[in-house]
Amino acid sequence: MKELAGKVAVITGGAGGIGKATAGLLAERGMQVVIADIEQKALEAAVGELSDRSLDVFGVVTDVTDFASVCGLRDQALERYGKVHVAFLNAGVAGFGRGQMWELDLKDWEWGLAVNVWGVIHGIKALLPVMIDQQDEGHVVITSSSVGVIAPTPNGGIYNMTKAADLSLAESLYGQLKNMGSLISVSVLVPPGTINTGLFTSNRNRQAHFEPETPRLQQPTLTYDEMLRRMNASGNPRQRVEPVEVAEYVVDGITNSTFWILPDKRHPDVQTNFDAIIKGRSESMLQRTDPMNYMQKAT
Repeated sequence: MKELAGKVAVITGGAGGIGKATAGLLAERGMQVVIADIEQKALEAAVGELSDRSLDVFGVVTDVTDFASVCGLRDQALERYGKVHVAFLNAGVAGFGRGQMWELDLKDWEWGLAVNVWGVIHGIKALLPVMIDQQDEGHVVITSSSVGVIAPTPNGGIYNMTKAADLSLAESLYGQLKNMGSLISVSVLVPPGTINTGLFTSNRNRQAHFEPETPRLQQPTLTYDEMLRRMNASGNPRQRVEPVEVAEYVVDGITNSTFWILPDKRHPDVQTNFDAIIKGRSESMLQRTDPMNYMQKAT
């Protein structure tokens, strides 16, 4: 999709962070952008901010864990703009469910799967038939993570697993579309490090039916700066990365039909770190050695 002007994008998790930044860049390139998010006030603020820049954006409150809600998003996008060319399946949650997997509340597993995996499945199920029937160029971007694509950390079982599933979904979707000769392509996004977003305060949007069965003490909110400090202290080199930096990767991935949206020379420290882990993981598989040799450090 070299030409974006006049095309339509739908972005889940679009009221902040990477989603909002990408909405802005795509709209600046002439796209009409539908921003979906479960957080109504943040969504209204994002749409207002981008509209004030004379960008063509439209907001739809959407719960990606609910297929009917995602279908409603699709229908409103079609009613307003007539088509969908880009689906950026970006909504995700984190910052919960850390620790020993056998001790985690089942509701934590359910919520992580509902947003991070079922949210992507619902997006594929609702949007791909429309995109395929258009018989026009299109692109799907699925947001994963270094812990889902590069290598996991030992203590993030829920997030690791859901983001690995997102990679698998992206690979399979890419293969199916290629095999049918479709004009639609697919990318998996692996952001360059830890991004300055609200991801680690996701509990603010946790639906009541996903609350743990047993009430627990509220943990202090982990700030972005504290997360960076912990990662660097544990041996995971990370620098501050803003959402717009990631959005630039996303736009490049769409316009160049690149499956692997991975850190490059724009973030050389992260690229070097990730490349070393990728090589270590491949070597571990080939030599049948201890996976602890390549796993990212716990934070």
